[in-house]
Amino acid sequence: MGMMTGYRWRRGAAAFALTLPVWAATGCDQRSVLVAESSHASAAGPDASEREACAEFRSGWRRATDTPARLQLADSVDRRARGADSPALTESVAAMGRSADDGDRAWRAAAADLLRTCGRAGSSTTAPALPVTG
Repeated sequence: MGMMTGYRWRRGAAAFALTLPVWAATGCDQRSVLVAESSHASAAGPDASEREACAEFRSGWRRATDTPARLQLADSVDRRARGADSPALTESVAAMGRSADDGDRAWRAAAADLLRTCGRAGSSTTAPALPVTG
């Protein structure tokens, strides 16, 4: 395969330029659907899976002081959050799970984010103290 000749290069550039608006329009449509779904889910309040995941995390995050305990808590919260309708919650739970093995600072930051996400979803009437993020 040699370099593209002038004709082939122009044809490839034209094809890319013509498909770019289609990609942009498709992406906008998907984002608007996600925004509509998340605002609908927020207006309706947290679903059962979301409440269970947040309650599980709130009850165990202070005791999860080492990596094995954090991994166990992350697995338990992830199992409960699998049926949740909230994309923000599932992303926060995934980030918390990824940070379970990354050290104390990363864990505390992810825990604070998950607690804020649960608070925004309205899954609890009492807000525990957020972990210090350094």
